Amino acid sequence: MLKRLLTHSAEETLELGHKIGERLGAGDCVLLFGGLGAGKTTFTQGLARGLGLPQEEYVRSPTFTLVNQYPGRIPIYHLDLYRLDTMDEMEQLGLEEVFSGDGVCIVEWAEKLMAPTCEDEFSPLFGIDSHLQIRLKIEGDDSRSVEITTVHLNPETHPIFSLQ
Repeated sequence: MLKRLLTHSAEETLELGHKIGERLGAGDCVLLFGGLGAGKTTFTQGLARGLGLPQEEYVRSPTFTLVNQYPGRIPIYHLDLYRLDTMDEMEQLGLEEVFSGDGVCIVEWAEKLMAPTCEDEFSPLFGIDSHLQIRLKIEGDDSRSVEITTVHLNPETHPIFSLQ
């Protein structure tokens, strides 16, 4: 599935994240791609609200802590890989445990997880197979293009396919 949308404000980006978050379940992984200021953290705030994050909780980018965990209807693991440069650094974080856990993983700067395969395509490392790829791109002062791609998710059973 590939869907392209345009949001015209941070509020619309947040709302789109919320709609997607409502459809996520245990074991889902959301890989976020986009440059600085593209809206990855804003989108993540919406995802977390859709996953039932209490109103008194605030989602902050874990740029320096690398991983934040939040309560919701299921655990929310929010990773920011911006500061990591090597696979060794990522392996030391114990990412396999996070990705195979009982919550939802949301990864900012997901391109750091990708490695070229022999077919010159990209495939994720750390055992991530089925996932959502969300690419955010600045289109204007407040506008963002949001490209949603599903990878190895069953269209007959996964709720993300009901997104309108």
